[in-house]
Amino acid sequence: MKSCLPALAFTLCVIAGCTTPTPPPDPAPQPERLSQQVARTTLERAQQAYDEGDYAKAISTLRSGGVSVFEGAEPATRLDAMKLEAFSYCVANQVPECRAQFRKILDAFPSFDLSVAERKHPVWGPAFEAAKRMKR
Repeated sequence: MKSCLPALAFTLCVIAGCTTPTPPPDPAPQPERLSQQVARTTLERAQQAYDEGDYAKAISTLRSGGVSVFEGAEPATRLDAMKLEAFSYCVANQVPECRAQFRKILDAFPSFDLSVAERKHPVWGPAFEAAKRMKR
């Protein structure tokens, strides 16, 4: 009887129309995930330009994406992009733009603060403090 079980199972499967189940297709990318990916990629390109000392390119990369690229992104990604833009303005000696960008950060993220080391930077430390004073 034991030797008949595999054949019986096979026969029942054929009669019942059993087929090997196919896995469901991958779900379409969600708009939120796609927005986050675009924002992350844009931020990475801008960070690379910044790291290479090309601050104008970092700024243009962040600005070319426009606000819409970062609006759909997670808050941490949006904040990182805004902060990188502020730092880029500062090191490019565009201090008024740097202060304005810090004000935008504080509008969007009221509890934002620079780290202790960042506050000691000779350009963006004072620019950030000025932006904070203007928010009060």
